[in-house]
Amino acid sequence: MTRKKFTPILILILTLLLTAACLLSAGCTVPAGNSSADTSGDTVPADETGDPDISTVPEVQITPLFFTSLHKMQRTLDPENCLALPGYLPEGYLFSDGAWAPTSDTGWRTVGYQRGNERITLYQQLLEKGALNLEAFGAEGPGIATNITIGGEPATLVAGKKTELFWSRDDLTFRLTGTLPAEEMIRVAESVHPAPYDPDTPPPYEYLPPANPMEKTFDIGQTVSADNRTVTFVSLECNPDRCEAVFLVDLVASPTIDPPPGGTSPPRSPDPVGEFWIDNSTPLRTTESYGYRGEGDGTLIFWRTDPIPSDATFFHATFTQFRDQEGLWEFSVSL
Repeated sequence: MTRKKFTPILILILTLLLTAACLLSAGCTVPAGNSSADTSGDTVPADETGDPDISTVPEVQITPLFFTSLHKMQRTLDPENCLALPGYLPEGYLFSDGAWAPTSDTGWRTVGYQRGNERITLYQQLLEKGALNLEAFGAEGPGIATNITIGGEPATLVAGKKTELFWSRDDLTFRLTGTLPAEEMIRVAESVHPAPYDPDTPPPYEYLPPANPMEKTFDIGQTVSADNRTVTFVSLECNPDRCEAVFLVDLVASPTIDPPPGGTSPPRSPDPVGEFWIDNSTPLRTTESYGYRGEGDGTLIFWRTDPIPSDATFFHATFTQFRDQEGLWEFSVSL
């Protein structure tokens, strides 16, 4: 594959063009889910041949491959590289995205799992390329570091707003991050072992789309007010690839910066924190992105989720935060 060399001037031109596109559209799209994830926030769909797309970036950066299928990620790395995967995850967690940087010095790879808006990320690389330890990698935030063991090997636990674990085993070195309690995170770490690629068997916790997805559009118009904030569930559109839920929140999408003379500025994000599920407790992943744009005195939010089965009976959505305001806005829609 031929890669283009990016000069500083070309990079500046591309940046200005991307900014202009956002300004002209008067709306923006940002990654959904945990924005603090290091390398696995945005995912690139696989192409028609089943191989992951490659994003070309300036040569000063690493060019990772992104995956939305864990089985395809295993196949791509096989046989030179064998992914280590958790054999245990709490109920409801499913694979959401993965990344591999074959052109980096270390060949690092990550696998991410999601349950609603909760996330677990496993980073790994060959130990001979350098250990993923607290000194080399650093913690994501303040916390208390404790020396423990994982599978009989020395490990470091950092307990804070997030739980982080660092350890090495089977010629691999690991970093595991998530918001689960320390006991659960240790249990997940203890279950991590090399998982050889099997062309006939998907790996544990692989996401499998519904055999008969729903294809329907719902005009909802359900409104919930709490903590002086009003949110309306406008519509839900489902097809075999995804569902898109549209919400209107009474936050003015004021520009983030003063526009230049005669120009416009991108609207400010509503910064929603939400999760979605169907029927009693089946969570829906939100691994792609949410979009937003100004609408009168409010902001429309467009949020994509997994497709849902045709026999699903209820769609649930819960928001717990918009910008700096916390609260509880809950919706339950009969399908």
